Amino acid sequence: MKFLLKFSYVQAILWPGLLGISLSACSALGSFGGETFTLEGELPANFSLKAQAQYSVANECNGRWQAKTFQSNFDSAPHQYRFKIPVSYRDGLCEMQLSKVALFIYGRYGGKEWQQTYDNGGLVMVDKLPERAPEFQADGTFTKRAKCTWVFQISKLYLEISKLLSCRGAGAYLVREDLPDKTVRLGFDLSDKERPYLNGYWLETSTGWKPCTGRWGTRFEELCTKPPQFRTFRMNDRECTVYPNCTE
Repeated sequence: MKFLLKFSYVQAILWPGLLGISLSACSALGSFGGETFTLEGELPANFSLKAQAQYSVANECNGRWQAKTFQSNFDSAPHQYRFKIPVSYRDGLCEMQLSKVALFIYGRYGGKEWQQTYDNGGLVMVDKLPERAPEFQADGTFTKRAKCTWVFQISKLYLEISKLLSCRGAGAYLVREDLPDKTVRLGFDLSDKERPYLNGYWLETSTGWKPCTGRWGTRFEELCTKPPQFRTFRMNDRECTVYPNCTE
């Protein structure tokens, strides 16, 4: 009886430690690298790119989806970015498989904290490409360029000119099995010409864009009338009549 009590006592002491060793051994498997691909390209001045790789569980492991984030820095000049992104990896007993790479394209147009915005893009993993979707070239590269444009409006919060970023073509379908050791080159071009966020609320003149007023009497741009009536707006702490030059 004393032996059983003594054994139970020893077991009670050792069991948490053994459990800890077991868990440590399991976690020691940890996350280790598997197949990867390269995402690279060019960014305009004052742009940054964040890529969020999203992974789903590919086996019967009791795990959850995971994400790995890669981000470039802002630069005052055009610059390159380059990310090495896993296509698959193991996390403990779980086999993780890439399902999507969400892209966040950041741009800043001034020195104030609120003068920064972003648009979205993404690389979607598929088993088979949609019809007419581009494929990898024979040299193992996939090349595409996105076209970004600044669109402007009178900010509802700051009552100055604020901008939104619109990027077209910032994404692609990719066959997951084709990705390992391949290179996806996604470049970004910024248009020299900006446009209003709201069609019909600004009128383009020989001196630039002018915001209309006259329908509802608000503090913001309004749908242009015939003949048009114009209002002033603020930009960089100045009272302006025309965008982007401020004065005519």
